[in-house]
Amino acid sequence: MATGVHDARPLAVRVHEQIASEIVSGTLKPGASLVQEQVAAQYGVSRTPVRDALAQIAMEGLATLVPGSGYVVNDLTAQDVHNVFEVRYHLEQLAMAQAIGKHSPAQLVRLRALIDEFETVEPTDAEEQFRLGKEFHLRLLDPCPNQYLRETLESIWGHPIQRRITRAYQLGREHQASIAQAHRDILQALPTGDLETIIRVLGYCHDAGDIDPQALPSRR
Repeated sequence: MATGVHDARPLAVRVHEQIASEIVSGTLKPGASLVQEQVAAQYGVSRTPVRDALAQIAMEGLATLVPGSGYVVNDLTAQDVHNVFEVRYHLEQLAMAQAIGKHSPAQLVRLRALIDEFETVEPTDAEEQFRLGKEFHLRLLDPCPNQYLRETLESIWGHPIQRRITRAYQLGREHQASIAQAHRDILQALPTGDLETIIRVLGYCHDAGDIDPQALPSRR
């Protein structure tokens, strides 16, 4: 796993990141086998870090252990998408109720800048749109005093399944504009403490209707 740059992280962490990235990107498709010995040989490492990495991959729901056969990459279903959005939405509601009325002028400026930057991204650049959308939602909740709640939401946004969902967005200028407008509606409601509007718009941001079922990873 030589990259030419020193990486002090444990080997199992680096192997996990590589496998997760290949699943998220679609390089490893649903149904693909992940056998310890084969993965270890592929990455030029021992079986121990691979064992730990694959166990973490399974915990994240990206693969399933099949006794006697190793791990198999899971499908990402419409129900998976719904489940992630449902959890994120309800936790964001809770955090937003605690953050409302606490945003500083500097925080509002930062949120506005993120929206402006989002609108300049290429309509087909799913990864960058996801990064900026994630940053907007997390910075939106910065004033929430419940640190555990904020950390939980950050963990959900960083979960490989959440990143994998990004590949299924119905991309295009219209989709991009609608998300940007939703974020502007949230920003506009912040100074007046209009929590009802913010919660309603957050519901739109978590609408699985923006997901193209045909774009979900498949065994093909």
